[in-house]
Amino acid sequence: MVFAVFTGFAFVLPFLPLYVAELGVADPKAAALWAGVLIGVAPLLAGLLAPVWGRLADRHGHKGIAVIALVAYVVILVLSAAVTSVGQLLALRIGVGLFGGIGPLGLAMATAQAPREETGRAVGMVQAAQILAAAVGPFAGGLLADTIGIRRTFLATAVLCAVTLALVWTLYEERPPAEHAEAARSASLGTVAAVPGVGALLVVLFLVNFIGRSFTPILPLHLAALGVPATRLASGTGLLISAYSIAAALSAMVLGRLSRNRSPRSLLLLTLVGGAAAVLPMALVGRFELLLALAVLLGLVAGGSLTLCYTIGGLMVPGAVRTTAFGFFSGAALFGGALSPSVAALVAHVSLRGIYWLDAALYLALAAALSRRTAPGSPAAPASARVGP
Repeated sequence: MVFAVFTGFAFVLPFLPLYVAELGVADPKAAALWAGVLIGVAPLLAGLLAPVWGRLADRHGHKGIAVIALVAYVVILVLSAAVTSVGQLLALRIGVGLFGGIGPLGLAMATAQAPREETGRAVGMVQAAQILAAAVGPFAGGLLADTIGIRRTFLATAVLCAVTLALVWTLYEERPPAEHAEAARSASLGTVAAVPGVGALLVVLFLVNFIGRSFTPILPLHLAALGVPATRLASGTGLLISAYSIAAALSAMVLGRLSRNRSPRSLLLLTLVGGAAAVLPMALVGRFELLLALAVLLGLVAGGSLTLCYTIGGLMVPGAVRTTAFGFFSGAALFGGALSPSVAALVAHVSLRGIYWLDAALYLALAAALSRRTAPGSPAAPASARVGP
């Protein structure tokens, strides 16, 4: 479900500026501005509302809420193929954000079906699906738009979501534990916030996803500075992002499995230190090939950091409010990813490669904070499931 939905929505990202122009916005700068708003509004609203959707799923069941979201996606995508103005498209993108609970819902559905000791493996698979969707979706969507047209690509995405809806409706069997049902109905959003360590974990999630999305906006400029010809900048950027994403997906799956027998908190510390070691040289290399190799290395050593954070969170919170908790966790990560490109652009005005230095500093700061929590003599906490006091 997660891979299909995220791939489908990634289909439409590459050609949104072209669609805006087709809808009557002739000025390239205005089209770029509209495209930025259209791309950013959905994840922003999804981050705000993720805890609400998680709360609804905890109270009324995962399957029912997933069906509602998927039906909404199908309708919105079909309407997106028929819009006649950019204002109508903006309203529909807002609708995508309002029903944007599939990310945390997918995590909760996967972990609910797995034994508690398999939480990391389940989270790793979902995270790998999301990362691969980000790598495959834009490329496939661009090809579809060139082949069948922009409007028909929206319809193709709607069909993909409809197939996913049918599979969830027929194949997913929800078996909520009876002892959780009453607790979920009586719990509130404050129940999650009151769990020790949740606040610290939200900060870690925000910063980890901030780092992961930070260097993407400056990559074309960086590649140009490395001497990559203008005719190859787009393909070079796409290759680097895809290579990083594939490596990150592999990391998410492997680290998710390793967390079954090893402390996810200790593994997270290793990924943070490894991330700093991989991202720092990216500011210093002078060849595209070396930058590509470091991007792959960064994906391998730090691409599973989010998976470990979600795994820790899933083990921290009571099962009755797990989906609500994943809503909070996903919201924090979404906000980090949404803010990151703007900060990267500001840093680039001072130094094109400065974002790599900032990322390395953030990785090391997080690692230092986490190591203090795990050091001998620090306040006691469950070894596998706490990042805070």
